[in-house]
Amino acid sequence: MPPKKRNSTAATTDSTPPAPRRSTRSSTSKNTAGSSAVSTPTKASPAKEHDMGSAVSKAKSLKGKKSRKSAGSSVDDGEAVSSKVEDSTVDEGAAAAGSNGKVKRKTAGAAEPKPTTSKKARLSKSNDIVEETATVIIPTPKPVSKPTSSKKQPKTAEEWYDIYASEEDPTQIDLSGLLKLLEDIDVKIESAAIYILCWKLELPAMGSIPKKKWIDGMNKYGLKNNAQLLKMLATWMQETKPTSPASDAYLAFFKYMFQFSKATPETRSVALESAIAVWTFLLDPLTYDLKYDPATATSLGADVHPYPHTGPFLEFLTDKQPVKVLNKDQWESFVPFNKAVDYNLGNYNPEGAWPGLYDQYVDWRKETETSEVGPKDGPDTES
Repeated sequence: MPPKKRNSTAATTDSTPPAPRRSTRSSTSKNTAGSSAVSTPTKASPAKEHDMGSAVSKAKSLKGKKSRKSAGSSVDDGEAVSSKVEDSTVDEGAAAAGSNGKVKRKTAGAAEPKPTTSKKARLSKSNDIVEETATVIIPTPKPVSKPTSSKKQPKTAEEWYDIYASEEDPTQIDLSGLLKLLEDIDVKIESAAIYILCWKLELPAMGSIPKKKWIDGMNKYGLKNNAQLLKMLATWMQETKPTSPASDAYLAFFKYMFQFSKATPETRSVALESAIAVWTFLLDPLTYDLKYDPATATSLGADVHPYPHTGPFLEFLTDKQPVKVLNKDQWESFVPFNKAVDYNLGNYNPEGAWPGLYDQYVDWRKETETSEVGPKDGPDTES
């Protein structure tokens, strides 16, 4: 019985011993880096079998695959092929002909964009095997667009109202809702902004904004969202800002704040503590600015303040507490008093028609200023 033929690459029709070849495998082979070091194809051409049967070719193949596996590349035997370039083939004759060991490429198909870095092949002098260097492909950065806000802007005054409506009572915006509104538009509560808004909405008192008042008022001024409100507030605050002489808008706002500051609509006066707190921002021109910050603001002096008696009068009310409440006449007389009476009180007429509270203020000022001057220094009597 004749011996079985072994599936060896030596049993070929060409008896001429093959010349040593370097990295002759075509890139069209479908073997990947994950394949075994030596694989026997089901049906291979005689030339392919002869090449793969060579011990040198096997060593090259094994060395090349180990190098590719460590570098994380799927390119065979020194072939610098980017992962973004497809349908490329290597000219085997040109790859074997170079005496200096450099591998030449032949690219077919349409031109593809070049990677930022390329892979270079070098020839090892010790074993005459092509080794590959690691390839790092840095993609070209794409411009990053800012994400658009997912918060939907209200289209009507009703939708806008629902954002700040009380969860417990949806028919009104309570104090927490007002504070949230100020936070969203970045306005301090110490400014005059929120009180001017209440004035424009014709609210009878502080505490809450009824839904009807909100919707009717916002529709009256054509406001539907925070951005429009912020712009309108800037206009209102400039129109209402304290000036000398006082504008009609400021006088109307000043009178409104007396009614607004009362504990109940039925009462006829404002508690002294509340009056001092309201007058602190109501009479200060600096608070009529959307960017007002009490932590950084500097009080105006009497020489530049439109109502120069503001500082000492508030000090008089705080220190002396001559009354427990302020009535309407006492409240509304302050602006005219500043216009009629000089800061140094030289033209003050005690027989005038001013409320008695203002007489007490003048007396307090004179006493305070006299005590601050102190006695004159006399001659030195010490021996």
